[in-house]
Amino acid sequence: MAETNSSSPHPLDALQMNEIQVERDDYSFTILSYIIMPITILGLISNGAIFWFLCCRIKRTKYTVYVLNLAIADFTVLLAFDLVFVFSFIMWSKLVFDGYLYDALDILCIFGYNTSFFMLTAISVERCLGAFCPIRYHFNRPKHLSTILCTLLWVLSCVVTGVEYFTCWSVLTTEVPYRKYPATTIFLAMVFLLFTPVMVLCSVSLFIKIRRNSQAMSQARLYLIIVIAVVLFLLFALPFRIMCLIVYWYSITDIEWTLLHCSSFLHLINSSADPFVYFLVGKWRRRETLYAVLYRSCKDEAEVPVPQHLGNEQEERSKSIVFITQDQKLES
Repeated sequence: MAETNSSSPHPLDALQMNEIQVERDDYSFTILSYIIMPITILGLISNGAIFWFLCCRIKRTKYTVYVLNLAIADFTVLLAFDLVFVFSFIMWSKLVFDGYLYDALDILCIFGYNTSFFMLTAISVERCLGAFCPIRYHFNRPKHLSTILCTLLWVLSCVVTGVEYFTCWSVLTTEVPYRKYPATTIFLAMVFLLFTPVMVLCSVSLFIKIRRNSQAMSQARLYLIIVIAVVLFLLFALPFRIMCLIVYWYSITDIEWTLLHCSSFLHLINSSADPFVYFLVGKWRRRETLYAVLYRSCKDEAEVPVPQHLGNEQEERSKSIVFITQDQKLES
């Protein structure tokens, strides 16, 4: 018989080391969860307030439709995490259907992430077209384009989420998905590479327009909100998608697991930050109601009253002239 190498660790010792590492990772995850929990609660409340104001208090426009859907997507992500936190760290998995519940919450989290990504890209593209081609964009834009486009983006998000979850993500929670579904990984990478450059390019264009028209900042708040939201998404939410693609394609190490957990927490910060961006950009005076701040943040053009004695056709034409005039001022 061959002589046993005395330097090799005993199998029981290796098993104990793995168990200690798993317990240490779980302990770190628990600490991070408790740290991020107050932020997610604030984000949940603020996104709920955005939803209520845009639904009940503020008149619906082509851009508030996108902001409303973005708030719903962020609210979905934060709600899923908060429920996971409650069921995991407070109720201690006492529910009989906990397996199915966690699966549903994972789907909601991925679904909200994809929807936020698509909505932010859509509003960046549409605002960029409205800023650089105001006349052609205003007269050629379909009336219900925002609603139709948001519906299509929700459907697209459902498809992408279903494909990702039932292939790569479901395997990720049970075993190492080392190139087990290469077609799905390539599909997700193509979606990522298709939407991200478009969103970045439109945001850079809006930022350049803001810099050129610094005297019209009161009318460019929506530009600034979009640019800040995209920057926050690139800094806090995009690493989560990058780490997912990495662990779907390469073998997973302990470092990659840690980075994946950290990127998921950064994504939660991004979902909580958007309402505060609306507030900070829209705030004009020291003491203002939340309604006034949100209304100013989502307003796309200056408030110019339309004379009451005009007929319906003349009123619509007057509104069109006002809209075009404001965009031309920003363009000059």
